[in-house]
Amino acid sequence: MELSNLNIKNGLCISLGANIDSKFGSPLDTLLICKPKVEEIIKEWTDQSITKKEENKKFNIKFLWSSIYETLPHGVENEQPNYLNTLVLIKSNYFPKPSKINAKLLLKELKKLESFFGREKTPKGKKWLSRCLDLDILWWEELHLSDEELTLPHPRFMNRNFVITPLSEILSRSQKIKKIDYPRWSIT
Repeated sequence: MELSNLNIKNGLCISLGANIDSKFGSPLDTLLICKPKVEEIIKEWTDQSITKKEENKKFNIKFLWSSIYETLPHGVENEQPNYLNTLVLIKSNYFPKPSKINAKLLLKELKKLESFFGREKTPKGKKWLSRCLDLDILWWEELHLSDEELTLPHPRFMNRNFVITPLSEILSRSQKIKKIDYPRWSIT
């Protein structure tokens, strides 16, 4: 799907999830503590790409956070606790140039943050295990890349209700929408 069709062009989107305790506490505590740390990482990542010529310009960065949602674990074979999920859509008048190198630099910082919270590396061949913190870059503007470490846009984000519901919430804040109640159109 073309990302511009979702009115999210010129943005960066990161999902956050947790379903077991981190070294900072419960999944809720983890997400609450993680939120400003993600913002700090994004600001530092953006600042690194500002050239001397651009230092005097006013740069604007806006973090659009969703609510936190509780969801069932997706795609798991064994029983796990429910996840807490949220996402942030970041808009800015200046990001580093979308590229594989810059995306990998951001991914590296997010992986460091996961490790800081106590996440251990997932064993090869295993996926969808319980996690104290899971950070995923869902998309970054119109950047398309795919390798064993990172695929952008995330190949399955459109099929994940724990992404679509928070995204709908964020987009509804900026797009006027009105529900029409009409007696002859009732959905049960």
